[in-house]
Amino acid sequence: MTTGILKYRLVELKYPINDPETPETRWYARAVQDRTIDFEDFVTHMSEHNSPYSRGVIHGVLIDMLSCLQELVLDGKSVRLGDLGLFSLGISGEGAPTRDVYNPTNYVKDVHLNVRNTKTWSNAELRKRCRLQELTEYSTGKTE
Repeated sequence: MTTGILKYRLVELKYPINDPETPETRWYARAVQDRTIDFEDFVTHMSEHNSPYSRGVIHGVLIDMLSCLQELVLDGKSVRLGDLGLFSLGISGEGAPTRDVYNPTNYVKDVHLNVRNTKTWSNAELRKRCRLQELTEYSTGKTE
């Protein structure tokens, strides 16, 4: 079983979070990633993992997979990719006072991709498989 490290930063937020008038604050952990692996690096990583397939074959299959995934999800289907997850579209927005006045142009604010985890990627399973580690190098966001 593979284990990993979930890095986090501590942030101070108003408590309770949804009450900006409160004087109290609390410290919360926020997950951070220390690096982004782009698609080409991911393909290379896969090809170097004792794969009988070349980098080009893996690249082609993944490009086709992404294209098909997008086509099916945009057609209103949910797509389960094994243990990776279940992909579907979601909507967020505001409610209308009555059914008769509902118009998606006015009340739908966002369309987004949902990825729901599966048994081996469940929250409980991920919690068992990762070790928490504070990222101690904090950046001010300023470039010098």
